[in-house]
Amino acid sequence: MGQFGMSCLALAVLWMAGLRFLWRSGRPLWQCLVASYSVLFVLFAVTTGAQVYYLGGLYVCLLAAGAVGLDGWLHSRPGRLRDLMIATAASAGMFAVIVLPVLPPSEVAWTYGISSNSGETLGRPQLVGTVRQVWTGLPAGQRANAVLLAADYGEAGAVNELGRGTGLPTAVSAQNTDWWWGPGNPDATTVVAIAPGPDHAPAYAAQLRRHFRHVRVAAALSTPYGIPNVEQGGHVYVCTGPRRPWGEMWPELRNYA
Repeated sequence: MGQFGMSCLALAVLWMAGLRFLWRSGRPLWQCLVASYSVLFVLFAVTTGAQVYYLGGLYVCLLAAGAVGLDGWLHSRPGRLRDLMIATAASAGMFAVIVLPVLPPSEVAWTYGISSNSGETLGRPQLVGTVRQVWTGLPAGQRANAVLLAADYGEAGAVNELGRGTGLPTAVSAQNTDWWWGPGNPDATTVVAIAPGPDHAPAYAAQLRRHFRHVRVAAALSTPYGIPNVEQGGHVYVCTGPRRPWGEMWPELRNYA
């Protein structure tokens, strides 16, 4: 269903017509675009979950191909262009309310089941504030040999953007390509770990305990306005007593999800 919102609902027929046009063209290069779309659609549906936007780049050529047939259809009967523009404006307006930050934060919860984009942007200042309380609560000597680890790249981004200039260090994350940026201080003896809720990071505390002798919950995470985003039910952990040097653990923490 997410693919129908990629170019606004009214234009879904256009890109589907583009698929038909390219496949029936008889040109192998054009037909390769249809094959690429089909293969990637299945691949991303199986492997990426809700990341529907991964196919976004292919809609440029599909819409262009569909526009060839649309041109003749619009000119075959007066009034069709007007009807298409009305339908496009209506569907764009509907999806704008769902995927763009145009609603007050208190009114976003109902959109989360359709698109999580707006809901996932809420609660970030509170997240960073909680992390900062835990970080500054550590003794100065311990902070000097500590790193901030985010289980989710979104949490790392929130800390690194909203926490800039507040005394927080640059957060590292082992998720996806963030892992390539490294573990921070490879000799760290304390790791302050930020983890989302159990639905998104199951048994995360148990994973930490495989690498650290002491893992304690320092703070609980919550989200405002009743939005069940990934931080709901999450925690901030303080991990000490590494079983091996932090830099040696880093390759094992790599996580593509």
